[in-house]
Amino acid sequence: MTARTELDGLATRIATGELAVPGLKPDNEARIVFRGAAPHERRPLSVVYLHGFTASQAEGAPAHRAIADACDAHLFLNRLTGHGSALPDAMAGITPERWRADADAALDIGLALGERVVLVATSMGASLALDVAARRPEAVAAVVAWSPGIRVHDAAQLRAAVLLEGPVEPPGERSPFQRRYWSSIVHSDAYRAIARLFLEWMRPEHLAAVTCPVFFGVWDGGEGDRDTLTSVAAMRDAFGWLGTAADRRRLVAYDHAAHVLASPERSPAAGRVLADSLAFLRDMGIAAREAP
Repeated sequence: MTARTELDGLATRIATGELAVPGLKPDNEARIVFRGAAPHERRPLSVVYLHGFTASQAEGAPAHRAIADACDAHLFLNRLTGHGSALPDAMAGITPERWRADADAALDIGLALGERVVLVATSMGASLALDVAARRPEAVAAVVAWSPGIRVHDAAQLRAAVLLEGPVEPPGERSPFQRRYWSSIVHSDAYRAIARLFLEWMRPEHLAAVTCPVFFGVWDGGEGDRDTLTSVAAMRDAFGWLGTAADRRRLVAYDHAAHVLASPERSPAAGRVLADSLAFLRDMGIAAREAP
C-alpha cells in the first residue's frame, strides 16, 4: 500500500467539502489533479485554474491540464462560491469580497502543492488572478489570462442587470455543454458583485502592483470579430497598466475566436491559444522546453 501524504489528505478534504455543496452538478466540483504517481509531494510549481463568471473548470479544459503537465506541476481546479450549482439562488448574497477570498484560498492550496503558483484563468477568473497577483506577488510565478474581465462590452446591459432582483435566466440559447458547465440561472446579486469587482479592483493603480510574467489572450480580429462580453479596449488598457516589465508580458489577439478563448468546445482558436500560452511560459523559463 502506498503511503498517503499531506497532499493526499488535502485532496480528500476538498472532495469531501464539495460533496456537501447543495445542487452541485457533476464535474463542476473543485479538485486537485496530481502530476505523477503517488506518493504525492510538493513540487517547485503548481498551477491553479480560476474560472469565469457563471462558469466552471470545464471552461479552461483541457488547456489547464496541458499547462500543468508542461510545468511538471500539480493542478488545482477551483470553484468560486455559488458556481457549479443547479439551484437558482446559489449566488444569493454573493459579494466580490467572497470571490476574492475564494481566490486567496485557491492560491493557498496552490502553495501547498508547489513553492510558487502559475495562475491560469478566464474572464472574471482572470480579474481575480490579476487581483491576487497584485496583492501577493511573492507567491505568483506567472498569470495566464484569457479574455481578462476589466470592463464589460455592454455597460448599459450590466447597468440594467444590477437593477434586477432574484434569480435571472441569462439571455440566449445554451448548448448542452453550456448547460452542463455554466449556470443556467443566475441570482441578480452576482451581477452586482461582478460590477463592483470590475469597477473597484480593475484599476491602473492596483494592477501596477502586478510584476510577474503575464500573458493576455484577447479575441480581437477586427470589427465584427471581437469579444462581445468583455471590453477589448479595456483589456488593452489594462495590459498597459501592469507593472510587469515589457519583455515579461505578452498580449496576443485572435481572430475567429470566442470569449471562452481556450475551450475547443467554444472557441475555434483554442489550439492557437494553448500553443501561444505554452510558448510564453517556456520563454519565461517556467514551462519546460519541448524536446527537439
